[in-house]
Amino acid sequence: MKRYESYIFDLYGTLIDIRTDETSPAFWRGIAGLYGCRGAKYGPRTMRESYLALCREEEDALRRRTGEEYPEIELRTVFRRLLTEAKGMPATDDQDGFVEAAAAVFRVLSRKRFNVYPGVHDALKELRARGARLFLLSNAQEVFTLDELRLAGLNGYFERVFISSAHGIRKPQPAFLEKLIEECGIDRGRAVMVGNDIFSDMRIADACGIDGILLNTDGLSGEEIEMRIKECGIESPERLTPILSGDIRELLG
Repeated sequence: MKRYESYIFDLYGTLIDIRTDETSPAFWRGIAGLYGCRGAKYGPRTMRESYLALCREEEDALRRRTGEEYPEIELRTVFRRLLTEAKGMPATDDQDGFVEAAAAVFRVLSRKRFNVYPGVHDALKELRARGARLFLLSNAQEVFTLDELRLAGLNGYFERVFISSAHGIRKPQPAFLEKLIEECGIDRGRAVMVGNDIFSDMRIADACGIDGILLNTDGLSGEEIEMRIKECGIESPERLTPILSGDIRELLG
């Protein structure tokens, strides 16, 4: 495996194995109950419908404002609006603590699986020991992900952490990776994007002219990977290296 100066990692599905479920009535009953404690009255169904409607509204507004093809909203705004726009609720300025707590409860209740993939800590430690620069580029919500990095023990490895909600755009929008490259002075010829998703991770690497390493944590066959690469219109597939086993420790070979 080729050695690089800079490794840019995806997070979920690459370093952390996670599954969330935001569909069950029990989940939305819990969120509605939390908001009810502050006087915002929702039933489970209206809670879910209001949340999804506000997410769509915020994304549409962000897309119109920025013109980006792949905008990423900040969910804190949605959690705040669910409180302040509830029937009979005053629009006060003291909601920050509740918004952070609501986001934390939302994520914990929806999270059904959360594990660091085998070998991740060993691989990151070894790359750091070799002098490599490590970065994180994740399609995620800052209000969830900063806590989950600490929970996974991964928060100390990275020189910079770029989370899509903090920048208003997400992979595969090239500008998201370009921002990281420019701000951190990354040499494209000595950098690689490491991720599990061909559409977002490998496409953004291809668009920005850096190598890509696909960690096959989804257990795709070689034929399926080749088909998806073609479907995604990746222009330089020779710069993409699949690790079929999905074992991150093969980066060290």
